[in-house]
Amino acid sequence: MSPSENPTPKSRTWILAVYLVLFALVIPWYWPAGDSRHVFGIPLWALATLAAVFLTSVFTAWVYLTRSEGEGD
Repeated sequence: MSPSENPTPKSRTWILAVYLVLFALVIPWYWPAGDSRHVFGIPLWALATLAAVFLTSVFTAWVYLTRSEGEGD
């Protein structure tokens, strides 16, 4: 394996940054307290949280499936 193929911690910092953004979106702290909008009977903040959880799981699957063979288990 050449040095360019060996992942370094610096090359993976963008993954950590994406996770931090996604996890920040999962917690609806940014949602206004008095917001009472609903979509099909579900609060809009709950749908936003579910969308963020879904995106987090898709990103996790993508990171796992695109890792190189030599990166370990």
